[in-house]
Amino acid sequence: MTPPVTNPDLTVLMAVYNQQTHVARAITSILTQTLRDVDFLIVDDGSTDATPDILARHAAAESRIRLLTLPQNGGLAAALQAGLAATDATFVARMDSDDISCPERLAIQLATLRGSRLDILGAGQTRGPRGLLDIWPALSLDHGTIIATLPRRNVLAHPSVMFRRAVIGAAGGYDPRFKLAQDYDLWLRLIGQARFGNLGRKLVVSPTNCTRASGPANRQRHTVFSVTAATNHFLRARALTPLDPSGPVDILGLALAALVRQSTRAEAQDIIRHAIRLVRYASPAPPVTAEIRDAICEKANLHARMKWRAYALGPLTSAPVLSG
Repeated sequence: MTPPVTNPDLTVLMAVYNQQTHVARAITSILTQTLRDVDFLIVDDGSTDATPDILARHAAAESRIRLLTLPQNGGLAAALQAGLAATDATFVARMDSDDISCPERLAIQLATLRGSRLDILGAGQTRGPRGLLDIWPALSLDHGTIIATLPRRNVLAHPSVMFRRAVIGAAGGYDPRFKLAQDYDLWLRLIGQARFGNLGRKLVVSPTNCTRASGPANRQRHTVFSVTAATNHFLRARALTPLDPSGPVDILGLALAALVRQSTRAEAQDIIRHAIRLVRYASPAPPVTAEIRDAICEKANLHARMKWRAYALGPLTSAPVLSG
């Protein structure tokens, strides 16, 4: 057995639910890191397959592993919150239970955070059996670019992120109501409270993609949660009450239509992008879609109008075009 961790300044936090096929590989990629003095906290989120037995065997053989077993599946955000409450490490590195971290990942990220004013640090991620498909190939690297881009789309690969625990805790951590896109919601809430960065290196490999939360099988649900996260960002900027992410999609659509109409020139196209995604993948009721369409007609530039038509979302009537 490996000697106990003497001074765990870093906790690797991995939540697991029914990953009997892939979890051993993920564990090995952390235990074989060049940085060995880490606390590896694994949260079993109520697994019902052979995952608990696999975790128990690894924990018995490796003193750096701590197991936290939840009585029932509550979702990734709730499991991560439970994990954050169980560590007092200065830094926390996220790890997904079906991913592989490159051997030098933790050493590189920890050295970068310690030597900078950054609070949240991501890295590049590849996907596929041989890690050949870039899924985060053009990351925004610096803080200014990241916070300017986040209202439009997520530019931090969640399984690659390392952060300062105190900063995440001060913002309330993950919102358990977000069953998907919980990271995007958190990053948006941290704008103005944290400094972001991305390394221009690919440090995480996702060998599988067919069952991931953001994959095609979950596209509709993921769209609703991610669009809700973005909508809430714009609502908070107006001192308005954020929406419940489990609320009706039509309420979300009406809120977006109102935001499109109220939007400034600088934020209009970001809000319109989320509105188009909602109509395309989440299918609001026809009257709500019509409300969104009419709002977009008032604000959309040529690019947004062409995207609406390309996705065959219905006719756009003539309206003044907002350039930019």
